[in-house]
Amino acid sequence: MSRYYREMLENLKMNAPQITKGLYPKWTILMKKIKVAMYFWVREEEINDWFNNKNVFFILSIGRSGTKFLSSLLNKAPNALVVHEPFIESIPHQDVFNDPRKAEEYIQKFRKKEIYLRVRNYDIETYGEVNSFLRRHCQALKHDLPKATLIHLVRDGRAVVRSMYSRNTMLPNDYNTKRIRPREDDPWKDEWHKMSRFEKLCWYWAVENKYLRECIGKTVQFEKLVTDYDYFKKNLLKPLKLDIPEEMWKSEVNKPKNVTTTYKLPHWKEWDQKKKEAFERICGDEMKKCGYKLDW
Repeated sequence: MSRYYREMLENLKMNAPQITKGLYPKWTILMKKIKVAMYFWVREEEINDWFNNKNVFFILSIGRSGTKFLSSLLNKAPNALVVHEPFIESIPHQDVFNDPRKAEEYIQKFRKKEIYLRVRNYDIETYGEVNSFLRRHCQALKHDLPKATLIHLVRDGRAVVRSMYSRNTMLPNDYNTKRIRPREDDPWKDEWHKMSRFEKLCWYWAVENKYLRECIGKTVQFEKLVTDYDYFKKNLLKPLKLDIPEEMWKSEVNKPKNVTTTYKLPHWKEWDQKKKEAFERICGDEMKKCGYKLDW
């Protein structure tokens, strides 16, 4: 049995409570198809030919950055299938965060086949993902899918940290981040054991967005995408070759999705001086490079 199939099946089992009963059997069947495909009936040329004849894109970000809303909006474009995190990839993300060499294997030997087998029967011109799990696979996506368009989606770090703080992110038992911590070359490594959870969330936002910004070189701000149609059209629709009329855009931006309903932190304008200083110390430089002003 392929290691990639085995890992993905294990991933699904571990995440079973987060996946609807209806989806779990479908994904189990798909994984079995992928296992067969890896050994028998799908040629690499067939897969590459499909990708070469489609408009493919990946919008990558850290979580809590508007990915679910954006995928739903872009999926309304004609002849396009745009999905939000088609399945949970917490294990591959954490693996690659700690060992970047695993990214190439994952994309080349598993993910390309997974996309092809899942989507090949759809009558579409465009396939896209708005996906936070694949952010550390950025270089592998560029290498293995050279015709795909990659975009870095960023949201104001203060809003993201506030949202993550209201969830389990960076708590010891959090499935998505339990293996995420500074690597040996990270300047915050020696400070990690003294950092509060708030400070760790600030570091998480900064380190992931720095990686994406440098890897992709095309950053778009979520706040502008949902408040300025011209910005949305210029920075997303045109590079992704999609068509979303302004009236449809206006209708959708008034229907936010996956919203945090209860916050454990006040709005960032009401943070105490200690939190403001911690955020500026850890995230200030990356906020500026992503185009934000630290106006409290």
